[in-house]
Amino acid sequence: MSPAVENYRQKFSDFWNARNERERKQLLLMAVVIVLALIYILLIEPAYVGRQQLQKNLPTMRQQAVELQAMSAQASALSRETPPPPPPMTREAIDAALNRAGLKAQNVAMAGTDIAKVQLTSVSFAGMVAWLDEMQKTSRVTVTEANITAQAQIDTVNANLTLQQQKSE
Repeated sequence: MSPAVENYRQKFSDFWNARNERERKQLLLMAVVIVLALIYILLIEPAYVGRQQLQKNLPTMRQQAVELQAMSAQASALSRETPPPPPPMTREAIDAALNRAGLKAQNVAMAGTDIAKVQLTSVSFAGMVAWLDEMQKTSRVTVTEANITAQAQIDTVNANLTLQQQKSE
């Protein structure tokens, strides 16, 4: 044993031997009470409180699990459905979408049934991006080529865009 441990052991032995029988019993009883209190505070009480909290929250958690399973089944059913084909891309559809976005095209040229070249002059960049976002969502149109030039005025651009409509699977 190390000298430090031996030293503490000797001091405790001297302290213990200096006590009479009644004091020793009282010290042992206090030590047992302290150990039991620590066991309760550190082990039993947190488990008891946690169990009560779990019992309180369990009905809500079960309801949420049922809702999650229903939503999962619904999502699974929706994923099996094929989306309807987008309306065909026409010059009129592009012009109508541009008008809804508050934009005016300099030129719209169709190259076949699924490719369009759109020339925009002095239009809002934010408005053009919003229009392209709408076209992507409603008509499944992607930009295959873009030439965008910033103008002196803030948020104003000239753009030449090539749009292609994605084919249905």
